[in-house]
Amino acid sequence: MKKFVLFVLTITLFLATLIYVAFRWGSEWISSVVADIIPIEVQEKIGEASLKQLEIQELEKTKLPVFTQEKIKSRFLKIVQQDTTHLKILFYDAPYPNAFALPGNYIVILDSIVKLSQDTITYNDVIGVMAHEMGHLHFKHSLKLVIKSGLTAMVISYFIGDISSFVASITHQLLTLSYSRSYEEEADDYAIYLLKKQKIPTLPLAHLLENMSKTYKEESTLPAFLSTHPVTEERVKKLKDANLNISL
Repeated sequence: MKKFVLFVLTITLFLATLIYVAFRWGSEWISSVVADIIPIEVQEKIGEASLKQLEIQELEKTKLPVFTQEKIKSRFLKIVQQDTTHLKILFYDAPYPNAFALPGNYIVILDSIVKLSQDTITYNDVIGVMAHEMGHLHFKHSLKLVIKSGLTAMVISYFIGDISSFVASITHQLLTLSYSRSYEEEADDYAIYLLKKQKIPTLPLAHLLENMSKTYKEESTLPAFLSTHPVTEERVKKLKDANLNISL
């Protein structure tokens, strides 16, 4: 038994060393490869466990009317126009504006984002935010961030059969790790693609990001959405330019 335990520990340390070396010279490529081979069932477990942890720590039951939730959700599902069987759109309340994507096809929208909407009829700005988060899901950005920040821990958790401890350790990271500039651009491009396909203006999303950025520019603490989704002039300009090419 002791020999078996020693063997497992040796293999684990060997893999951890390989991972460290690989990440030193190609973290994006490695995270992409690993993200593609992780079964959707495992991704869903990570997302579900992370969500439960967030419900305990930060999130509260949404205060939005059911009608508003269903209106936004049904409209977005029509826009996506693909198999949405595994897509889970959830609304929660928290004392800050945010929206985020979790591994396992979770899109979480907080009440504050909806309350910032300038159009309570179509909610095109909120739909734009959701399209952006859909882009993060499409390219598996949140999963890649998890892999980059904690793959060694994931491997060890896998070998000892305790993936829950790994999930608990990365829950906070999922909300505090900022997306890279390239990830944000990819998510924006995907959002533009979805919106233009349905002839939905991208200007409302640009205005929402711009207004949030201006509102909190002088604040000492940025809201969660801006701290994890850095807003740049280039991003806003791209959304505004894309709006000119939409035939309404």
